[in-house]
Amino acid sequence: MNCSFFRIGIIISFTLAVIAVVIRAVWQIVVIPTAGTVVIFIPLILTLLGADTLVIYLVVKPSLNKLRNLLVVIGITLVLTAGLVAGVSHFMHFIPSPEAEPLLSKIIGFLVLFSSLIAYILVLWLLWSFWKHGKPNHEK
Repeated sequence: MNCSFFRIGIIISFTLAVIAVVIRAVWQIVVIPTAGTVVIFIPLILTLLGADTLVIYLVVKPSLNKLRNLLVVIGITLVLTAGLVAGVSHFMHFIPSPEAEPLLSKIIGFLVLFSSLIAYILVLWLLWSFWKHGKPNHEK
C-alpha cells in the first residue's frame, strides 16, 4: 500500500469533515446571531480549523519528535482549550434550555462534560510528558 496515498486520504477526509462542520457553524451564527451562539460556535470553528491544521502537520511527516516542539505543544493546547471552551459554553447554555428538560438529557450532558475535562487533563499531561521527557512517564 502506498503510504502517501493513505496520508492524503486522511488529510482529505478530515478536511472535508471540518469544512462541513465549519460551514454549519457559520450558518448557525448567521441564522441565530445571539451572544450565546457566538460564544459556542466561534471557539468551535477555531478548534476545528486548528485541529485540521495540526492533523495535516502531523500526517504529512509523522514523528513523535514533533511533540517535543514547544510551538506544536502550544498549538495543540490552544486547540484543545478552544474546544473545551466551546463544550463548556454549550453545556452551560444547554442545561437551562427546554431541550434539557428530561433528567436523562442532563445526566448525558454532565457525563460528556466530565469525560471531556478528564480527556483534556490527560492529553495535557501526555503532551507535557513528551515535551519534558521525550516519552510518556509510564514508558520509563
